[in-house]
Amino acid sequence: MHGRKTRLIRCFLSGLRLVCKTLSRNNLSPQRRRKAGEPDTLHRFRGLGIFSVSSGSVCCSGWQRQGDECLTPLCEGNFTCNENEVCVRPNECRCRHGYFGASCDTKCPAQFWGPDCKGKCNCYPNGQCDDLTGKCTCNHNRWGPNCENACLCQKGKCDQDTGKCTCHPGVWGPQCNNNCYCSINSICDAMTGRCLCNPGWTGRNCAIQCNCNNSPCDQFTGRCQCRDRLWGPRCERYCQCVHGKCNQADGSCTCTPGYRGKFCREPCPAGFYGQNCRNRCGHCKGQQPCKVTEGRCITCDRGWNGTRCDQLCSKGFFGENCQEVCPTCKDGHHCDPIHGKCSHCNPGWIGDRCEVRCPNGTYGENCENNCSHCFNGICHVVTGECLCDPGFYGTYCNMTCQPGQYGVNCNQSCSCHDKNCDPVSGACHLQPNQRMGVIAAGTLVSFLLIVLLSLLCCCCLCRNKDDHNKKAKRILCGRFSRISTKLPRIPLRRQKLPKVVVAHHDPENTFNCSFIEPLSVAEQPSPSSWSSQESFSSFESGDEGPVYCVPHEGNCWWC
Repeated sequence: MHGRKTRLIRCFLSGLRLVCKTLSRNNLSPQRRRKAGEPDTLHRFRGLGIFSVSSGSVCCSGWQRQGDECLTPLCEGNFTCNENEVCVRPNECRCRHGYFGASCDTKCPAQFWGPDCKGKCNCYPNGQCDDLTGKCTCNHNRWGPNCENACLCQKGKCDQDTGKCTCHPGVWGPQCNNNCYCSINSICDAMTGRCLCNPGWTGRNCAIQCNCNNSPCDQFTGRCQCRDRLWGPRCERYCQCVHGKCNQADGSCTCTPGYRGKFCREPCPAGFYGQNCRNRCGHCKGQQPCKVTEGRCITCDRGWNGTRCDQLCSKGFFGENCQEVCPTCKDGHHCDPIHGKCSHCNPGWIGDRCEVRCPNGTYGENCENNCSHCFNGICHVVTGECLCDPGFYGTYCNMTCQPGQYGVNCNQSCSCHDKNCDPVSGACHLQPNQRMGVIAAGTLVSFLLIVLLSLLCCCCLCRNKDDHNKKAKRILCGRFSRISTKLPRIPLRRQKLPKVVVAHHDPENTFNCSFIEPLSVAEQPSPSSWSSQESFSSFESGDEGPVYCVPHEGNCWWC
């Protein structure tokens, strides 16, 4: 419905009121359908006064909106109600409570109240009833729920609920039957008749003016009650106290906390505070002064806490702000609250905080006792008894475990077939025939390894010899000028020539070939890249055989 929230309301009359309730749209069929283009502001459904009200809609004729609901009836035009009437239905008026008659212009008699004056007033004739509620308003001399009690106040008014008297001025007493005898400078107490003097007046009847230099005086004794900074019988003298108050009788000073001296001019010295600086500051950190008025510290020294740093750490705590936990001292004793030191340690422990075990060879309280000689173990730091190593037992740990037993104090049984095991680890021992078998197996394995290694070495040597024989040197026969056109050329440029082994005569040359002639001095390469001998051969080999390099016009030839 155009995105607007729609509610279903059923309205009906209940007495003089129009009651509307929100309903569900389920199972309701509209008496008329909305036509195309008609705004969905108001639908009427079958049944009395059931409407669909959308946001921005108007109320039915004869009703006006009250908040979100159409609850107020309208009486308009010729049906407008007069001042003593109320509109109860559209264009229908009825008399207000307390009025009756055709024009509602007649007030109800005193003994009646309510709509059409049908209610009977229970407080008549001692009071009047409210037109709407019927509650009684009693006459001045009556009190009670129905004004049934007479008021006993002779010169005052009764409380209509309790009957208590409120006396007129100048009268006092429970029934306001006594006259007051106070001056105009006072007020008479309605219960006791005592005169309560105004400031500056004294005496029984408050007829005497105080002579206290504008300060008040005691109502009954007339003694002056001096204002601040004044003292003396008539408050005629000024106080000389800088930080304090004067005694009104003799003018002596009572200093405020944090000051001292005859006239309260001196602040408390460092380390003191309070009234006349009598209190000593607590343990403020770094001997800082406390606040002179109340003794408060900013922070406390180790071992102290509280606002004045005057309380030791609680038991079991120590250190800065008492945040550290005490160590374990002897018999649950507490540690020093400042440094956490223990006065006594449990047996077997030493140190400021009882954190160090007794050194080897000592035991007991403060480690003062020497241990007995433990042959195969150490002594207990508390009792001094020997704690044996695995495999040993006895008072002095000098006895080896019996066959079939092993471990700490020999309290474990061997799992070996013949119960013969190592006393420390429990590992089983081998029999003599088993031991010989193991030795023989080890020897055989060693022999086989030696034979295998020897075979490997022989194979390697033979292979190296074959490889050496295969690396036969190749010798260039004939003059270089005759083979230069048959060999490939490789430009040298900046490349270095490899160094080669050179010999004048090669015993393996059985063909009596002539060697390559040496190059001239101008054609020799640098010594770092070439051997300047008459002939050469290279033992460096590649996939195509040995390589021979000859410097000739900046080129190498490969064979």
